[in-house]
Amino acid sequence: MTSARHNKDFIIDLLPSYPLDKAIEWIKANLSPDDVFDEQNILDYVASTYNANEVFDDRELEGWAEDHGFVKE
Repeated sequence: MTSARHNKDFIIDLLPSYPLDKAIEWIKANLSPDDVFDEQNILDYVASTYNANEVFDDRELEGWAEDHGFVKE
């Protein structure tokens, strides 16, 4: 039977020191952003947390909208 020390040493040898860093490295090397991120979920998240009026004033927002083909009703 193994001792507690043997078990601890075994686990230390099996697991990387920084598993999250290793996971990120693996994901970056093996997956594309489309595999990792669902565009609709990202857009929903941004829409729920971002308020354009906190960054741009009404004049800037209206100018952007007009430049992109939106018409004020």
